[in-house]
Parts: sequence; C-alpha cells; structure tokens
Amino acid sequence: MRAQEKGVLAYQQRCFRDYAGSVGLPVPYVYIDGNPIRPLPPVQTAKGGMMIVGAYPSARFEARRPADDSPRRRLVPIGDNLQPFAQEEYFDGVRIRRLESGHQIRQHLLTPLCLELSDCWVTDLVKVFLYKPQHLSSCQAVRPDFAPPVLRGAFAELAEKSLPWLRQECDLCQPKLVVTLGEEVAQAISGEATAKADDLLTRPTAPAERIRGWTTLHLPHPDACRRSDKWAGIMAQRVNIAAAAMRECGA
Repeated sequence: MRAQEKGVLAYQQRCFRDYAGSVGLPVPYVYIDGNPIRPLPPVQTAKGGMMIVGAYPSARFEARRPADDSPRRRLVPIGDNLQPFAQEEYFDGVRIRRLESGHQIRQHLLTPLCLELSDCWVTDLVKVFLYKPQHLSSCQAVRPDFAPPVLRGAFAELAEKSLPWLRQECDLCQPKLVVTLGEEVAQAISGEATAKADDLLTRPTAPAERIRGWTTLHLPHPDACRRSDKWAGIMAQRVNIAAAAMRECGA
C-alpha cells in the first residue's frame, strides 16, 4: 500500500474510532433496535480534484406499525448509510426507498460536471446521523420508551467541533476546489453564522481561512434543488462556476 493510501486509511480509522468522543456525542448513541450510530468517514477519497462537503449523513429508514396498531406506519431510522451520498436503494418494509441526497447530487452536480462520485473526495462536516424532532415522534410512536437525543438543533456546535477533522481531510485531499452543500455548511466554513443562503450561496469562489485557505465555492444542497426551481436554477449557474474554477486549476 502506498504512503498516500496509508494516510487516508489511518484517517478513516481515527475518524471511526475517535470522532464521536471528540465532538461529545452521548453514550450510548443508537438507533431504535440498539444498533450503534457510528461516524461515517469518507469512502470516496480521490485526491487533487473536487472535495464535496455535505452537512451530515442521513440513515436507512423502515416503515413500522405504531405501538397502538394504528394503520398508518411510521418511518423510523434503523441504520447507518454505507457512505456519504451513496447511491443506495433498499426495501423499507413497504416500498423501495432510495437515498435522495445520493440521487440528487448526481443529477444536479456530478452529471453536469461529467464526474462520478469516485472522481471526488466526498465527506460530511458532521460525521453522524442526527435525530430531528420528527424522528423522535416516529420512534416513540413505535416504541414509547425509546428517547434518543435530538441533536439536529445542535448542528452548528457539532460542526464547529468537526472542523479539525475537515482540515485533516483537506490536507490529505489537496483539493483544487472545495464545494459545500447548503446554508449551514457554508456558515460553518465561512465563520459567518448569521449569513443567509441568498448571500452565502451566490458568492464567487474564495479562499476559506477556516480550512487553511483552500479555494471554496458554496452551493445549494441538492435536496433544495429538488424542492425549489429557484435553487435548481442557482445550482445550474454555480455548477458552471465550479467547472471554470476546476479548469483554471488544470483539473
């Protein structure tokens, strides 16, 4: 194994082993059946090209009947995804479900740039799935005694604690361009916690001092493009900016 590959593997192992403690995740931190929620290190680790930074991983979900046996099933998270923005399809107990972020990133970012996920370094700023209030509600409808910590509202704090991990990834990747997805990641990396999407996600490329000055472009999240023609149009324009920036760097 080459030294560069050993460096990536060593980082993945450290992340898997040490990330949760470094950001202060509760113990135990689990899904409804007791499966541990583990850090999701980058799997696609191409160097010297584009680094893609999402917010945090999603999860695999299952449609389960509530404890009161009402006919409406509830979607509950049951396990980690395989990798950030994976192209995953699985049966959730009722129908085939796909990881939408993985599908949308291909449609709105990678395909227009003639890239595959394997051409990029693909990661999330926060490395673990975060429960939202609606996840808690669904879980407790199925299993009333299950009370996982709802950490979605702590994203900004977790993102701040996760920046040292992202800086390590930048050092390994040596990216020509870092693209961030969504308002919250842009806020964390720019250090402008109160800046709004209409400002952050329409700026030109610029060095991001919080990740050692790597050239960065803030993009809408692909899921926002699925829901909004406005953000789909902005994404299409900014993909052209990303392509030009990569050409200028000789990538």
